[in-house]
Amino acid sequence: MIRRCYIRFYLISIMMFMISLPIWARAGEVGNFTQVEQRVDYQKGQRGPVIPAKVKQAVEVNDVIQTYDVSRAQVLFRDKTTITIAPKSKVAVESYMFDPAKFERSGNFDLIQGVMKVVVPAAEMMQKTSFDVKTSTATLGIRGTEFVVISGTNFSVVYSIKGRVALKSNPKEPGKYSVGQAAPGGVLEKGEVYLDPGMMSVILANQLPSSPQPVTPAVLAAAEGLVTTGINDTPGSCVLSTLPGVDLVSITNDLMSRGANPDALKESLSLVCYALPGTITSGTTGPPVAPAGVGPTFPGGGGGGGAGVASPSS
Repeated sequence: MIRRCYIRFYLISIMMFMISLPIWARAGEVGNFTQVEQRVDYQKGQRGPVIPAKVKQAVEVNDVIQTYDVSRAQVLFRDKTTITIAPKSKVAVESYMFDPAKFERSGNFDLIQGVMKVVVPAAEMMQKTSFDVKTSTATLGIRGTEFVVISGTNFSVVYSIKGRVALKSNPKEPGKYSVGQAAPGGVLEKGEVYLDPGMMSVILANQLPSSPQPVTPAVLAAAEGLVTTGINDTPGSCVLSTLPGVDLVSITNDLMSRGANPDALKESLSLVCYALPGTITSGTTGPPVAPAGVGPTFPGGGGGGGAGVASPSS
C-alpha cells in the first residue's frame, strides 16, 4: 500500500513538473494554423518535405510556411500572438518560447519574402517579452504591438498600427546584434528608429532605416489590404512605387541628410529599379527619377488578419 502511494505521488509530481515546463521544453508544437486559404505549404526547415497545411495543424520551431498567388494563412501561437501571411509570401519560425509560470515569452520570425501582419497582444502579467522579426534588410524588435511588414528583394517597409516597433537595418554580417532586448522608450542605438502608431519606415539594402514618417488612416488601411492581395515583387518591376505612402524622393533626401554615401545610396536605389540623377555628388540631395509611366498607387482593401481571414475575392 505504501509502495502504491509512493508511485502515485511520483507520477503526480512528474505530471506537475511537465505542466510547469515552458512550451519550448516540450514537444515542438508552438502554435496552430487557424486559417488556411487555398494552397498553403509548410516544411520542416529549408530542406524538409513540403506538406499541405490544414486548419488546426500544429506549427513547430523551424517550420517554413509558404503561400501562393491566391492563398493565405494565419497562425495562432500559445501566447495568443498571431501572424497573418499574405499571398506570395514565405515565413520561417526560427524560435519560440512561452513560459506562463515565469511570465516570459519570446520568438524569432523570418519574413523571407512577401507581406505579414503581426499582432502581439499586450499582457500585463508578462514580465519579459522579446519578439524579433527579420526581413531581407531589417530586424524589428517588438513587444505588445500590431504592425504590417513587407520584405521584398533588397527592401523592407514597416507600418506600425498599435504599440511601438524598434527598427534597425540588418548588418552585412547577420547575427552580430539584436534589437530584441531594447525596451521601447529607451535610448536609441546608432541607426535604430522607433515607429509609433501611425508611422512607417522604408529600409533599403545597406542603408539606415528612413526616418519615421506619419501616415494617414487611409494609408494604414491600404497597407493592411496588402495582407489580402500580397505584392508583385518580380524582377524588373518597381514594387516600392506601388506601396502605400512610399515616397522615394523624400526617402532619398532623408537618407542623404543623414550622411548616406551617394554612391552607396545610388546602388541601393538601383536594386529597386530606381536611380539617382547621374549628376549627384556628395552633399547634394537630388531626388531619384521615377521610371516612365510609374507613379505611386494605393491598393484598396480594408484590414487584413485580425480574428479571421477573408477570402481574397471578398
